[in-house]
Amino acid sequence: MKKIYIIVLAVLGLGAVSCVDLSPEVYTDVRKEDYFQTTAQFSTLIANAYSQLAGEYGYVYREGFWSLQEYTTDEVFVPTRGTDWYDAGVPLAMNQHTWGSDTRDINNGWSFAYGGVTKCNTVIDNIHSIAGEDESAYTDVQMAGLAETKVLRAFYHLLAMDVYGNVHVDDGNHVDENGKVKQLQRKEVFEWIESELKNNLDLMEDKVRYGSMTRPVAYMILAKLYLNAEVYTGTARWEEAEAYCDSIIAGKYYGLNDDYFDAFKTNNTGNKEIIFPIVFDGVYANGNMFHVISQHYAMRDVFGFTTDCWNGPCTLPAFYNSYADNDVRKNQWFAGPVYNTKTDWETIVYNRDSWTGDIVEWDHADSHFQVIIDPNVTTAEDPTGANSCEGARFVKFEFENGIAHHADSDFPIYRYADVLLMKAEARMRMAGGTVDEVTLGLVNQVHTRAGLDPYTASDITYDELLAERGRELAWEGHRRDDLIRFGKFGDAWEFKSASDKNHELFPIPDWVRDAAPGVYTQNPGY
Repeated sequence: MKKIYIIVLAVLGLGAVSCVDLSPEVYTDVRKEDYFQTTAQFSTLIANAYSQLAGEYGYVYREGFWSLQEYTTDEVFVPTRGTDWYDAGVPLAMNQHTWGSDTRDINNGWSFAYGGVTKCNTVIDNIHSIAGEDESAYTDVQMAGLAETKVLRAFYHLLAMDVYGNVHVDDGNHVDENGKVKQLQRKEVFEWIESELKNNLDLMEDKVRYGSMTRPVAYMILAKLYLNAEVYTGTARWEEAEAYCDSIIAGKYYGLNDDYFDAFKTNNTGNKEIIFPIVFDGVYANGNMFHVISQHYAMRDVFGFTTDCWNGPCTLPAFYNSYADNDVRKNQWFAGPVYNTKTDWETIVYNRDSWTGDIVEWDHADSHFQVIIDPNVTTAEDPTGANSCEGARFVKFEFENGIAHHADSDFPIYRYADVLLMKAEARMRMAGGTVDEVTLGLVNQVHTRAGLDPYTASDITYDELLAERGRELAWEGHRRDDLIRFGKFGDAWEFKSASDKNHELFPIPDWVRDAAPGVYTQNPGY
């Protein structure tokens, strides 16, 4: 288990009413102005702003931001199994694009993104308190720390702008004459994010510092921003997207692992393919719960988890079947019999009504059935729970025996394989769909790593590139953006009818508009 130790500086106040010596006891002679002189000192100051990404309600929260990016796509499906996972109809509403402006996950997504912004602003206030308001007098370390915080704040704004569109910028400058925040057009928010990133690039550390915003991570955010620029602003910026991918590649900051699954090991901290992770720990930094939410109830006993599995999200048959059988990435999905390792690898037998959590309880009546996960999904809702074993389950992250709700594996928000595919897409877009040798080589670095024969240039169409991105980056939080960019987000797929273009943005939550009357105009269609 990884251990994360965060030093917290606190000012302690003591009060007393008796006749005692009130002279302060001096524990340290470090003055405020002597603090924040090293990167290590600054890391304790900014830690809380990064902590927004972790936690059960963070970036990969099943009822928050991750739901917006994944439940709404063709690679995640959350059927109702008996009474489990109905959740007032929210998962199906997300799957089927029938959400509204008071839908739980949409409310939580806003709170997550702007909660991160608020924490960054607190860090900036603390920097000014320690180092002064005159930033021109800052040391290189102080300027780098301030730049890191501003880039992290821009990243949180990007998440908000990506899903809600016309949002506000919370930097203290974008307010009206009464000090109230102003809703900006998506293009204006894009331009502010772009300027924040570019203005701080040269001030940032030009190195990899795992889990932190340094210059190569800012390059990646800019590359993503420009990759989706046509969606955000109406103007394509493919050349800039490729240029920032080139900055990452030429800098040799990261590399492609030989083994696809190395980036998802229990101890994946510092993995060379991970550009920017959420640093998780099963005890000290919670939030990675994929082993709990996706696996069948019986899987608890297979891995000796100390908590129940929830038998929730799976993938759809069409997505599962998009992998060739010899594609090693297909192994990020589990289908087939769930074996009882305690009884000579017999298949576990399941009865939801009588199960108490003891593996012995799985094997005693004719009414029970074997737990064999079927990648086919026959229904979105089954009140009998007979669909208990339907849908291939997500097993990309290595499972550690004996863990509880939270796993140790870090979650890669950005990965080097994505850089190669992004550069390839940008080149292909600029060439009108033509695939040259450079583009072909980029895609094949990723494709052949999966154990597959190389593509030929004629194999790679826009549809095939989208499919390859899906197979490579499944459940990593990119699918919604990809489907929108490729014009597929509104398509019909299994258990979902076609949806209109308005659904490419989520509504501004009712509670946000109610709390700031007259500030926000609702997005079209809501």
